[in-house]
Amino acid sequence: MTGVDQWVGVLGLRIPDLLLSFLAILLEGSPFLLLGSVFSGLVDLWLPSGLVQRWLPRSKWGGIPVGMAAGFMLPLCECSAMPIVGRLIRKGVPLSVALTYLLASPLFNPLTLLSTYLAFRSQSPWQMVGLRVGFGAVIVAGLGWWISRQSPESILRPEALTGTPIAGAGGSDAAAAEPDFPYPSLSRFFGLVIRDFLSVLPFLVFGAAFAAAFSTSFHRSAIEPWGHSVFWGPVMGTGLSQLLCLCSTTDSFVIAAFGSLSVPAKLAFLVAGPLFDFKLFWLYQSLLQRKFVWALWWRILLATLVLTWFYGWH
Repeated sequence: MTGVDQWVGVLGLRIPDLLLSFLAILLEGSPFLLLGSVFSGLVDLWLPSGLVQRWLPRSKWGGIPVGMAAGFMLPLCECSAMPIVGRLIRKGVPLSVALTYLLASPLFNPLTLLSTYLAFRSQSPWQMVGLRVGFGAVIVAGLGWWISRQSPESILRPEALTGTPIAGAGGSDAAAAEPDFPYPSLSRFFGLVIRDFLSVLPFLVFGAAFAAAFSTSFHRSAIEPWGHSVFWGPVMGTGLSQLLCLCSTTDSFVIAAFGSLSVPAKLAFLVAGPLFDFKLFWLYQSLLQRKFVWALWWRILLATLVLTWFYGWH
């Protein structure tokens, strides 16, 4: 037995399951990532900076509801929203508004709400949709206020501040269109799409591999004794959301099948997962500094646990 095989045996991993889980996460996220890159290119080329600034409220507080509303109106999940946010920031959108949109989009977009209703259609669907939106709105609004008090230098990577490509992304500057191309705007658009997609893709690949290793070594029976506990149920739900790394448009169907989990535990899964998981830990670092990502992570988990514990005790 090779050294790799020995480690695989110790961790309880099966290579076919590991590869299948990895490919499932990667193939689920990549189309949305590409869609987000397309939207990002459209924003960069055809959304005037002055128009964005005129639309937005002057105060930082006033922009937070705008970011949340944009998350509801645009049917984009967490992967597809990532490339857009950097473009919005460079177009003059305040950082608190852009990141509020990033957090709100996977929770509030119409596809997520519809999938939540359908997944829980025999388990009080309107209650689950309402609680998911309500708890999510409280957390996102609080995070937006916290972000508004931070400096851009403490949040964004230097590449995001300057607009230069991320090192090692494998893409060239999209502004360098081929001089003899008959449609330079179209050439620039495709260059932007390719650069944004390749800039974020390595983070998605690494996150998918990390999530697959955890999810394939996880045994559902391990949480059954704790699933209905007022305290441990939400902890289990939050932990599952971090390990499984599901898209917000499909996660409802998975957690609805966990009969051993209480409603607060399922809510913790539905709220924490779209805001942060192991996949997003790496994906967020394509734009945000790692120190800020860590701070964002523990705030999201703590807020989710407090809200679901409170709901369970009342």
